[in-house]
Amino acid sequence: MAATKIGHTLAKVLGIKLNYRNPQGIDDTTRGESVYSVSSADSFVEREPTSWEWIQSIIPNGRGIARWGYSLFPFTHWIGRYNAQWLYGDLVAGITVGAVVVPQSMAYAKLAELPVQFGLYSSFMGVLIYWFFATSKDITIGVSRWSWGQH
Repeated sequence: MAATKIGHTLAKVLGIKLNYRNPQGIDDTTRGESVYSVSSADSFVEREPTSWEWIQSIIPNGRGIARWGYSLFPFTHWIGRYNAQWLYGDLVAGITVGAVVVPQSMAYAKLAELPVQFGLYSSFMGVLIYWFFATSKDITIGVSRWSWGQH
């Protein structure tokens, strides 16, 4: 009871109208309607949801969580259809990109005055982790001339 009184006092101080929803239509006609149409129309008053009902409506169910997980990891969309022809193409692409990216990353790490192991790790760990969350065919993550600060 005291909390309600405090709430009403606080609303009054802040200028908040507590009876802004007039469900019975006792309000003045201010939008240009005729008095006849407002007083003779059936009014529909929708019950406001409680806080618990609102929380229940936004919490995902088991199917929603599964859909979220499926969308979070894009490789799940195509991994079931992966075939040997794609594997051959991916191996050729991986070896080709690796032949360029590994030495490049090691060289940039050396230019950045870091141990070359940092360049080596960054050349494949970023790609390995990125594979779970993205669908790009052209992923090359690692130390580069833009990341070491001397353009």
